[in-house]
Amino acid sequence: MFASVLFSVQALGQVQFHGLDHPGLKWGWPIKADQYTFTVNTTANYNVQNVTFNKDTKTLTFLGNSTHTGNIAEIEIPSNLIGGNYTVYQDGKQVSPIILKNGNLTTVILKFNDSGNIKTDIAGTTYMPEFSGIVPAIMLASFGILFLTLRYRRI
Repeated sequence: MFASVLFSVQALGQVQFHGLDHPGLKWGWPIKADQYTFTVNTTANYNVQNVTFNKDTKTLTFLGNSTHTGNIAEIEIPSNLIGGNYTVYQDGKQVSPIILKNGNLTTVILKFNDSGNIKTDIAGTTYMPEFSGIVPAIMLASFGILFLTLRYRRI
């Protein structure tokens, strides 16, 4: 379905989708979450005008506008921002996009055939696992302390 759509990068971040009538643009959107800033990338053959984030609902909201049908978008979300299982809505209706997870990045591929304004909400089930990078070190230190405590207690 979408896997057969190929694209090639051109100057100034413009992307030409082979098999589509309209070229796309790639944008990097800085998303502030607590004291961190993440970059959410969008590549679409329609105008993505704004991206906002609600940490309470773990939802990214994309507002766009298209003057044509046959729209496609790829949205790259850092897994450290939101993760887990994703639920995606376009104009309030749940859709089933292609979701590709690859380590620290999740790519959501959307297609829709309407023109005009479009609102896309992507909600995750987890929000910024802040301490995930140091958990192994804390666990190792805890086991080390426990081991040393038990060893010296016997002496």
